[in-house]
Amino acid sequence: MGRRRLGNAWPWVMALLVCAPMLAPGYVLSYDMVFVPRLDVTRADVWGLGSGTPRAVPSDAVVALANLALPGWLLQKLVLVGSLVAAGAGAMRMLERFGLGAQLAGTTWFVWNPYVAERLVIGHWPLLVAYAALPWLVVACLQVREGAAPRWWRWAVPLALTALSPASGVIGAVLAVTVCGWRRCGRVALVAVLVNLPWIVAGFAHPGAGSSDPEGVSVFALRPEAGLGRLGAALSLGGIWNADVVPDSRGLVTATVFCLVLWAVMALGAVAAWRGGPAREPVRALVPAAAIGLAVALAGAYVPAAVEWVVETVPGGGLVRDGARYLALLAPLQAVLVASGVAALAGRVRAGFARASILAVAVLLPIAAMPDLAWGAAGRLEPVSYPAEWDEARAAIADSDAEGDLVSLPFGAFRAPAWNDGRVVLDPAGRYFPRTTVTDDELVVSGRVVAGEDERADAVRDALDAGDLADALREQGIGLVVLTRDAYGAEAVEEQLSGFAPVYTGDEIAVYEVPPEGR
Repeated sequence: MGRRRLGNAWPWVMALLVCAPMLAPGYVLSYDMVFVPRLDVTRADVWGLGSGTPRAVPSDAVVALANLALPGWLLQKLVLVGSLVAAGAGAMRMLERFGLGAQLAGTTWFVWNPYVAERLVIGHWPLLVAYAALPWLVVACLQVREGAAPRWWRWAVPLALTALSPASGVIGAVLAVTVCGWRRCGRVALVAVLVNLPWIVAGFAHPGAGSSDPEGVSVFALRPEAGLGRLGAALSLGGIWNADVVPDSRGLVTATVFCLVLWAVMALGAVAAWRGGPAREPVRALVPAAAIGLAVALAGAYVPAAVEWVVETVPGGGLVRDGARYLALLAPLQAVLVASGVAALAGRVRAGFARASILAVAVLLPIAAMPDLAWGAAGRLEPVSYPAEWDEARAAIADSDAEGDLVSLPFGAFRAPAWNDGRVVLDPAGRYFPRTTVTDDELVVSGRVVAGEDERADAVRDALDAGDLADALREQGIGLVVLTRDAYGAEAVEEQLSGFAPVYTGDEIAVYEVPPEGR
């Protein structure tokens, strides 16, 4: 009973080690992670029907529906803590064929690794939800592979949870089909298509779905980490394109040493599996998905011309630009190999104390090697409150009789507001206000521009440069402008709005009505 309690408690311990500071009142706003008090279900862009590329389909719709019952701050905390707990609990379930110590070691690596740390800081919460569903999907699909008939919801529910975004939906579908095996994957493949239909339909209905900027391939290419090159970064589940979200500990020599030890343990686990150990069948089932994930992750760095062709010519090809996302397909195999290797290593030691010491080190070593995932990624993820002016501006927009959508200025994809302690976050106006909102979808990385795909955003950008802002906004069906006054370039934009009628004016934010034609 004590061993079972330890196994059940460990995922909660790790989740709380990471998320404890995030449980304070407020919202954690970091890069792409933007939760708001209420995301309106009536907005067309929430359902992928706006002019922007539907990258947040169906995650925004799911959040909007959940907001009908739960406030945004509570929903975010449930998502973040729940994802880490579910990932750990799923890994424990996936590794139950091993002893408890080996189980805990594999589970620790599955939860406490660079992939989770980097995607958490960059705010890819739908990807983390999908990641948490993967071990549960593996368990059910292994049963299908072996000819058993698990209840449909055991694989359908985790498969649906992977489909909150296009990239995560592809990850879930690839894992499910390859683990089930080509001969037994019929029903699972059909459900995989069905649960991914929301973003598939929205994507192909979007006018820019056929092409993405090939410049993004080199910008998003997997980066070296831990002093082990790109391949070493990939094999340790790191390498995200944004260096600012990488844990500082990944630059230390301890990270290099840890990776070498990790791979040695995995190699031992692979040998044990090859000799017929308990990991043999899971390893055989998981290798194809892992190979696909590793190949996609490295393609942008090693064969960029081929990826650029895919991105530019294949509909939806932009999904492979950030190839490091697909390292999630490698994580279940690595968790199994770690558990297998630790079990084999501990099995060679007869002394009880020595055996317990090996298991304890194996369980705690990932945490010791990357301690800056703990406590909100070493303070990077702390809740803040939206200023009261944002709520007042929202009410003014809701009461406005002006027809048309909203545009957020100054035109830039990201903000670093003082009330968010200067931390970078995707412009919250894109979700905060009760109208479809046009925001900039260009991405600037180290001075390099990755072009967006929203034609309305292009028109606004051209109008700001040319000076005919009011006419251009009317042509694009925009009736209101929200100005974030503490953002870079706000003063210059405010001069261009001198002829616009103020709807709400505050110290940090202002709302203007686009003047009708002839004024």
